[in-house]
Amino acid sequence: MTTVLLLNGITGFHVDALPEVDSLQFKRLCYSLANYSNGKILSFEEPHSSQNFYKTELGLHNESIFILLNSSYPCVAFASSVQYFEIEFIDHSLSNIVCVFNDGFRILPAIETNQQLELDERTHTLFTENSLNEAELSQIFHWKPKTVGDVIFNFWD
Repeated sequence: MTTVLLLNGITGFHVDALPEVDSLQFKRLCYSLANYSNGKILSFEEPHSSQNFYKTELGLHNESIFILLNSSYPCVAFASSVQYFEIEFIDHSLSNIVCVFNDGFRILPAIETNQQLELDERTHTLFTENSLNEAELSQIFHWKPKTVGDVIFNFWD
């Protein structure tokens, strides 16, 4: 049985109030991961009007990785690159140790975030399992994201 990832309000466009994620807890998690991996937090960015997620850049030896947290649900993903409307979701070895520091987040593997989004243009519905609201579906058909991850972590305004 698969878990529905596209939950009502996950895009940031919702009609009902949703609980907000604990950004302080996420920040602590990121610093713990940096300490554990002998890395360094290079930047921390809060959600804003055209970005529905928190973004931490973690410098590790000779690479940077990004740790993303959806602003409505405690869904975390790793990315090798985060550009406007273009996120490269990856699996990272750090994803396996997140549970050591905190079990309050759901780590989304790249196979889930990179899953192709299936749109039915004729009926304005998704073939991908979801519980999204009408405002979110409207945004999806406007912005035309390619993957499930592009819906969960988006740059829509």
